[in-house]
Amino acid sequence: MTIEVLHLSDIHLGSGRAHGKLDPETGLNTRLLDFIQSLTRCIDAAIERNVDLVLFGGDAFPNSTPPPYIAEAFASQFRRLAEANIPTVLLVGNHDQHAQGQGGASLCLYRTLVVPGFVVGDRLTTHRITTKSGDVQVVTLPWLTKSTLLTRPETENLSIEEIDRLLIDKLRTILEGEIRQLDPETPAILLAHLMADRATFGAERFLAVRKGFNVPLSLISRPEFSYVALGHVHKHQNLNPDNDPPVVYPGSIDRVDFSEEKEEKGYVLARVDRGICEWEFQPLPVRPFRTISVDLTQADDPLAKLTAALAKADLDGAVVRLQYRIHAQRLDTIDLAALRTALATAHSFTVSPEPVSQLARPRMPELSTHHDPIEALETYLTDRSELSTIRDDLLQAARDLARIDTELQLS
Repeated sequence: MTIEVLHLSDIHLGSGRAHGKLDPETGLNTRLLDFIQSLTRCIDAAIERNVDLVLFGGDAFPNSTPPPYIAEAFASQFRRLAEANIPTVLLVGNHDQHAQGQGGASLCLYRTLVVPGFVVGDRLTTHRITTKSGDVQVVTLPWLTKSTLLTRPETENLSIEEIDRLLIDKLRTILEGEIRQLDPETPAILLAHLMADRATFGAERFLAVRKGFNVPLSLISRPEFSYVALGHVHKHQNLNPDNDPPVVYPGSIDRVDFSEEKEEKGYVLARVDRGICEWEFQPLPVRPFRTISVDLTQADDPLAKLTAALAKADLDGAVVRLQYRIHAQRLDTIDLAALRTALATAHSFTVSPEPVSQLARPRMPELSTHHDPIEALETYLTDRSELSTIRDDLLQAARDLARIDTELQLS
């Protein structure tokens, strides 16, 4: 008995709109349309192949309360799976939860509405799912935080490292309880949204810093599972090359920002049987991101060198980030209208000159006036336009770190 599974994760529908523009036909942001198109291709593949099961690894939206038109775009695609009678498991990720980390506000609607064949994984438990090819067991492990597993008295007077060890011990005990109840005659899959300790992270490590904890690979790479389907990390990777079992992040389905410029995006197709799994990554044709960096400090004709660099680059339909270093006194030699013409074939673009003074001075002297590290970080991020899409998340992560530090000092 072989169960064919389509595994996708980290849709983040509504992200990256700073890199788009208004579509005149729909009135929507073009990057939102890109993300919808990528999701559509995933659902198309599931229906065309008539897979037995779809597993979504969490993070449907950038936060737990998406605007109605974005939630509707997500629902309209997943509804197609219900109409095709393809069972689907929607796992709750960190971005699907309330700020307090309790519940999956953006996904629990599917359970409330009793969407046929849909399971919402908002707690650590085992679901036995009947597919057209037979039964499969799916253990759901949603995004967990300190408050999910531990009470405040348990963490008093403990260091962060000690708290993390206690969290892992608690998780190990609970997960072991689920594993011991599995039917050994039926294929089992672990579907989890987490940071594994051997994963290569991208921008997502900033988006959840200290709100979660790293999970040892040994905890989830168990022989009782035929396949370990993960979500949260945006870079596709298999953490267990021996494939016993495969421990796979499919990655996000589209590029959220420039930190993912060189990453392939896609989903995974897996054929699961008892103790056996064959899987393959399926890349998606997503919009390219291009960073072009040019040093003009030694150029006799800065504009000519800049336009020549752009002429050599493949800009068609790409989201482009142009960065150039130039002496401050020569900034006015760059004709911005000429740059816009040279960048006309790009989908969207940002231009970030870096003025270089011939006098030694701090790059951002205004930072020296700040005694509050959060204010200093805010000043720095304001000056870094390429970080604008994750500015708010970085600031929130910094505030969380400052709060944790204060709590530890007071405990």
